[in-house]
Amino acid sequence: MLIGTDRMIFTPESAVRRRITRFGSAYTQALDSIVFSTRSHKIATAQTLAPAVHAYPTNSRSRLLYGWNAFCIARRLPRPDAVSAQDPFETGLAALFIARYFGVPLMVEMHTDFLAPSFGRHSLLNRVRLMIAGYVLRHAAGGYAVSERICTAVRERYHVKVPLDVLPIYVDTARFASLVHTRHPRFNTALLWVGRLEEEKNPRLALDALVAARGAGFDAGLTFVGGGNLMEQLKNQARQCGVAQWVEFAGQAGDVLPYYASADVLLVTSAYEGYGMVIVEALAAGVPVLSTDVGIAREAGAVIAGSAKEQYAEALVHWLKNTHERGVLKFNPYASEDEYFSRVAALYASIV
Repeated sequence: MLIGTDRMIFTPESAVRRRITRFGSAYTQALDSIVFSTRSHKIATAQTLAPAVHAYPTNSRSRLLYGWNAFCIARRLPRPDAVSAQDPFETGLAALFIARYFGVPLMVEMHTDFLAPSFGRHSLLNRVRLMIAGYVLRHAAGGYAVSERICTAVRERYHVKVPLDVLPIYVDTARFASLVHTRHPRFNTALLWVGRLEEEKNPRLALDALVAARGAGFDAGLTFVGGGNLMEQLKNQARQCGVAQWVEFAGQAGDVLPYYASADVLLVTSAYEGYGMVIVEALAAGVPVLSTDVGIAREAGAVIAGSAKEQYAEALVHWLKNTHERGVLKFNPYASEDEYFSRVAALYASIV
């Protein structure tokens, strides 16, 4: 049983849906995913992803009811062999109580570098999450993170005794490497930003960089792919800065390949990342990446820029002024998808 927050599992053809379906069909007898959602997300009913793979939205009246609604759904489902939490925060707490209810072990996933200083500074809620994480991890049977840096930080901060493994996210790099590049239909120089339009992803930094690039004489435009709470603020900022006609908001996309195909550079502006899957995707597709120093950016082969507004904008202008080559992915931890899923299955087998 998985407890998570990624509602893209309900989107046909999405990478999340494919990954969960693949794992559930190949390595478990049955897999139930309970996903935090409110009624405003308009995901009212459960979905069958494969014969024995199901996804259930909590469809909560309020975010405050996520955990309780997840527990109520879990009680109606068959007893699992183990429970997995997508993070050690709200889903981790809900998953811990569900695991105790069934008397089964808990596995905790860690996809975010939540012990980075910027995480705690971001909000009071994040500081509360840091306390929750310690409690959940100390009561888990095991856990895994997308980088050794996260595992090391967790051991040092919480002194947990449970085994923690490193399991980078699998990306089908061959799918991206075969991409045929095309020119953007509107922009002479196409800047791309992919992710959730939320504070921790700092999308305003990309918009500031576009303003600087156009001010330096480059005929550039920016496409945001993704949804989130900052969309309207970004639209207002684009209008106030006089660049609205050179900014596109594509919204959520089940398939990002068409956007990589017409991009000249991917902008990654996050304050913190656990891994940074879009960095791997873009570089595998031959798209250069200009990124803050987060996640796998440096190791994967991205051009690293400072996170301050002036630093990032200056780095983009400098990149545009110089001859730039295609992106090259320098890090790929798996020989095949089968290797990735075999390692995931082995981790869960170790706690059951």
